[in-house]
Parts: sequence; structure tokens; C-alpha cells
Amino acid sequence: MSQAELPAGENTKDQTDPQASGQFEDKDDRYRRLEREWQNEIGHELLDGPHEDIGSARVFKSQFHRIIEQIDLTQAGLVAEVGCGKGHFLAELQDAASQCGSAVKALGIDVSKAVDALPEKGLTGICADGEALPFADGALKALVYDGALHHLIDYESAVREAYRTLQPGGQMILFEPVSSVFSRTVHRLLDPIIFEEVEYESPIDQEYKDHFREEKVIATLQQLGMKYTYRRTDFLAYPLTGCYAGSIFSRWPKFMLILLRIEKICEKVPVLRQIAAFFSWRFLLVAEKPY
Repeated sequence: MSQAELPAGENTKDQTDPQASGQFEDKDDRYRRLEREWQNEIGHELLDGPHEDIGSARVFKSQFHRIIEQIDLTQAGLVAEVGCGKGHFLAELQDAASQCGSAVKALGIDVSKAVDALPEKGLTGICADGEALPFADGALKALVYDGALHHLIDYESAVREAYRTLQPGGQMILFEPVSSVFSRTVHRLLDPIIFEEVEYESPIDQEYKDHFREEKVIATLQQLGMKYTYRRTDFLAYPLTGCYAGSIFSRWPKFMLILLRIEKICEKVPVLRQIAAFFSWRFLLVAEKPY
């Protein structure tokens, strides 16, 4: 991996320092450093492609609105997205809040220089780590992880950290990859082929792929006394976009619209819903901090 641009505050270290070179790092800290470098070099631009293709952009927008529907825009407050990238979701949230005259304010957190792109969209961003959020206790109305929680090695501690920042009654909204026999099997079969064309998974994604489990996330929420809802989504349109790696279908908006409609039909029929859940690639988990 080529040397990535170091985050602000780290480039003044003497690179001959053993600590700076990673000589004394344990495995987890080493991968946290590699993750920051990869996100600065590759990850911060990775989603540009899917959002430029009209078909996949339609699918991503439907995912965004699935999350936004969980947020009460009638009540003022600060909504933060951890792992915001260049603010694709935040821009959609800001637009939805503006359309209904909401006083909700959106804020992005990301470990990479992607946050530098937020001001030109009228958004605020902070370069920070999801395992140590820069918020006071009870500062947030809602906190969103849209496919970023599984990029954190100690994601259970990150959930507890997110809980700390929520006000009583505040929401934690997680939209993350499903970890199932089906999804793990597909990754084992297809990843070696896909990686020959594009590196769409980060170092933590690749090394800790089997480490992330939604049942561990749910167990942590239960320990915190949070009430939650959980459902699996995205069994058809999203995987056919090629996700972040792209596909020939990602350029066909009408085709993607048909697939999204099929998914909605399946959600209304119990038997089809169960089948779809087995093949799903994402889960939506919405938890509320008790008063």
C-alpha cells in the first residue's frame, strides 16, 4: 500500500520514531492506522462512482430515505452521521429537513479528509474517530451509522460511545451489512475475483470481515437498556448495483426502480419477506435511549 497523506497533527512526527513507524503497534492499532491511510487515499472517493451512475444513485437514495424516515424532523436537534464520507447522506437529510421547515441540524464525522468536501455542500464536518466521539454527554438528537460501524474494530465500545452522546429519547440508527451464512459465502466466492478489478473494501473490512456480527450489536443495545426495532433489507437492487465495486446494471435507473418495487412487494408478504431476509445484504436497526 502506498503511503497515504497523514491526518492533521500526525505529519510533524519524526518518521524514524519507532512508535511513529508502527514498530510497537499491536494488530488492532496497526489496522486502525492502515484504515485511516486507506480512507485518505482511496475510501474518501470510493462512493463517487455509485452516486454518478443514475441507477445505483437511485438505490442509494432509497436507502437514505429509509434512514431519514426513522428521524423525527418535527423536533429540533443535532443529528450526526459517523463515517459520513463526502456527505451524500447528510445532503439528503438536510434537503428533507429544509423541505419540511425542520430545525434539525446535520453534522458529519469521518476519520478521513473526506470531511473537507462538506463545507461546499453547506454542511459541517469534523475529522474524528467513531470510537471516541467529540460530543458532550447527551448532545445529540440522533446518531447515524450508514455502513460505517463495521469499519470500527471495537464496534461494541463504539455503540456504547454513541449511547453516551444521545439525549434521553435520542435515536441510534444503524444501517449495516448483514453477517449471515449466505453473505459470508458470497464474499468468500466473489471477493477474490472482484478485488482483481477494484479494491472496494478497506483494510479493516478485509481483515475483520468475520468479526462483525449484528447479534453482538443487539446484545450491547440490550445491555444498555435500549428498545429497538430490527429488520433486514436490500436483497435485490443493492447487490445488483455491484455495491461499491459497480456493475453494468448500475447505469439503468428504470431497471433499478423495478427491483426496488419488487422489494417493497416482498416486504408486505410474510413468506416472501422471510425469503428476502435470508438473501438480504443490509439490516436496519433503530434503537432509542431510555428517558
